[in-house]
This record gives sequence, structure tokens and C-alpha cells, in this order.
Amino acid sequence: MTQTPLGVAEDHDLVSLPLLTHRGEHTTRAREVLYGVDGRPLASLSLAPDLLVSQGLQALARAEPLPADERAERLAEASRRFLDDDLGGLSFEEHLVYVNRASGHNARLTEELSRAVAVAIAQAPARADRARPNGSVRSWQEAADGAGSGVWTRRGETVAAVLSGNAPTIQNGWLQALALGYRVAVRPSRREPFTARRVVLALRAAGFPDTSALYLPTTHGGVPTLLRRADLGFVYGGADVAARYGSTSTIKVGGPGRSKTLVTREHLTPAVLDAVADSVAALSGAACVNTTAVLVEGDHRRFARELADVLRGRAGERQTTGQHLGPRVTRESADELLGHLERSASHALAEIPLKEVATPHPDGGVVLGPAVFAVDDPRDRLLGTELPFPCVFVAPWTAADGVGPLRNSLVVNAITGDAELVGALLRAPSVGNVHVNVPTVHSDGNLPHEDYIGDFLMRNKAVVSV
Repeated sequence: MTQTPLGVAEDHDLVSLPLLTHRGEHTTRAREVLYGVDGRPLASLSLAPDLLVSQGLQALARAEPLPADERAERLAEASRRFLDDDLGGLSFEEHLVYVNRASGHNARLTEELSRAVAVAIAQAPARADRARPNGSVRSWQEAADGAGSGVWTRRGETVAAVLSGNAPTIQNGWLQALALGYRVAVRPSRREPFTARRVVLALRAAGFPDTSALYLPTTHGGVPTLLRRADLGFVYGGADVAARYGSTSTIKVGGPGRSKTLVTREHLTPAVLDAVADSVAALSGAACVNTTAVLVEGDHRRFARELADVLRGRAGERQTTGQHLGPRVTRESADELLGHLERSASHALAEIPLKEVATPHPDGGVVLGPAVFAVDDPRDRLLGTELPFPCVFVAPWTAADGVGPLRNSLVVNAITGDAELVGALLRAPSVGNVHVNVPTVHSDGNLPHEDYIGDFLMRNKAVVSV
């Protein structure tokens, strides 16, 4: 990804991605040429200067939201337009080609995740409302006469969404904010800016005013301005992002997942082995809900060998086709990730040789994964490793270890019949979500991820009227 020097002609075959501001489309002089995982240029992306970011957030703050019923109707229409319309000069099928080349997901997964975005647009009001407490109503007019009621109300008026490029479905959070009446400024991933832009275009095509949602790509230097100007913010990233923003009450951080699976002795079956493989390899192995560590009660080394065999079998010859199991990345990214893995996991037993983890793709780039390692200590630091491809560390576990090795996890799948263990996981403050015999990657869009989005966006006020 490089910034286009001023005065240098751009490749006219590149798709242009102008800003979507409070005053319509705008192309800036500062632009970046985006490259796909195959190394070929994809698009010319306009970058928003700080002044325009500030002006945009001011315009959002002054704007009034559409009524709730109208927001829901227009979101339903935007969902249809996202799939059916030519937006920004691209049909949905053409859009998928760009997302596929930018994200590195295989073709089937790219389409599946992109269609899930359309569902998230339509269902944003219902998903957001799941966080509303039973004792609260949506508006003060609904508050009961005399006794009164809690009323669910926004904590502010504007939201900044700083997105990552892991998957198209990263849009879910800010869409719920929009459904609740917030006006949103979206800073897309510069790795995959196509999905966020198509969503904003679909919203505008469905009748949302330009002051409802902005599309404002920036450099990393522009992020602080965006977050400072908005009332609330969403930020997604790794441990560095969590460390920087995690203690800020007005910013919700989507950080590392470090999701884990625990298998107790009585469940060491081929069916469970397949389910664990699903948790490791689904979503290209690049999501925060992918299992990156497995704790096994019993022969963990045998489990690691068998898991490696299953994942190898699934990858097979797929890695050189359009249906590759792992993500496709640039050669430079592959070398960096594998070099890091080789250094950090030098004491672990590699069940798949590292030289087999990277497969050159005939259309360019490298397909990564799967990688399986065995370690002999349930508290090995490698169990906290999270890499953006199917990579998992398998360690032993006994009842005496308890929930300790499972702490600091976004999701834990406890494949067990031990009700006390499940209860202990639910009580563990650093365990985000608990699945019981259900893969860590399972979600239907209505479950809390890192709490319900509405828990962050809304608060309750007592209203009493006579």
C-alpha cells in the first residue's frame, strides 16, 4: 500500500474510492493505491484530512436522527440494495471480486460473509434491542403513567468506527449504533475498504441522509482526531490497540480473542476432533473466535497428531484453488508471520512442518495454514498466541488445573459433561463467552460477542409522568 505522489498519474484501470462525506462524494489529493494479496493494484483510495474529519463529525452532531420506525424501514431497504444494486459502479458480484482479492478469504467464504453483512443491515434494529433491559422501554412516551419506567436512551449522538480488515462482518457494531439513532463516521480498514463503502452507499441509496453515515478513510495518524471528535468509538485491533484504548470508557475495543477449547477425557472422539478442526479452520482461521489453543484431558500429543491429520486432509489440494482453507496473503506477510512463529514456538513440537504451512497460490500470494503444535505445559505462554491463519497449540489439562489455563479468552468451548466446570467458567471474569459442546466460531448474530453492543451505546434513565 503506497501513497500516490502528487502530480503522478494514476492507473486509470483502478477502481476509485472517494470519500462519502456530509456533503456527498469527495476525492482528495492525498490518495493511496491499494494492492491485493496477489500483489496487483486494486484501487485508488482517497484519504480524509483532519479538517474534513472534524467538519464531518460536527455535521453529524448537528443532524437529527430519523425516527426509529423509519430507520428500520430504510435499513431493510439498504439490505436489499447492498445485494441488488450497482453501488459505486460495482455490482454485488464485482464487489465480491475486489473483497476476495483484498481480504484473502476464499471465494465461497467471501460471498458468505458479504451476504451476512446484508443480514446485519436488515436485522440491526432487532439485534440492538436485545440489549434493552426488561424493565426499560424505548421512548419516554411509553413510560407508564404514575409508576414510571426506565427509558433506554443514547449515551451520546455520534460514533466513530475504526474498523479492521479481518472480515466483512466487522460492520455489525456500527450498524446497530445507526439503528439506535446515532450518526456514524466509519474509518474503514485500508486493507479492505470495499465493504464499508458499499454499506454506506446502500444506506444513502435507501434514503438515509448524508449526515447519517460517513465513509472517511484516513492514515493511522487520523484515527485520534476521529475518536476525539465523536462521542463514542469502536476500535478493532490487536493487543497494542487494546492496551491503548482499553481503559477509555467512551471507546469499545474489539481486541484479540485467544479463544480456546477444552476437551475432557470422555469426549475424545472422532466427532469432537472434527468439531475442534472446525473451530480452528473456519473463517480462514483469521477471526477472534477461532480456536487457537486446545486443552486436552488425556494424551494431548496424540490429539495434536490426529488434529493435524484432519486439518491436513481438509486443506489437501484446496490450497492452490479458489477454495483454499487458510487465508491468501502476500509473500512478505507470509515470511513475517512464519518467521515470528519459528522464533516464538521453537520449544514446541510442530505436528506439521513449517515448510508445509505456506503454499504458493497460482494466482499470486501465499496460502497459510494449517499449523498445529503440541506443548507440555497448560500454562505455556504459547497458548496466548493468536495469528491470522489456522494455527493452534495443544496442551495437557487435568481437573486440578481448573479454569486457570482458560482465562483471558473471548470464547471457551467446554466439551465436557462437568456442570461445575461450566459454572466456574461463567464466573471467571476474563472469560468472555462460554460454549458447551459448541464450536467457538458459532454465532447467529444475536448472541453477545464482547457484551451486547447496546450495553456500550445506551443507558437507562427513569422517567415518571402524571
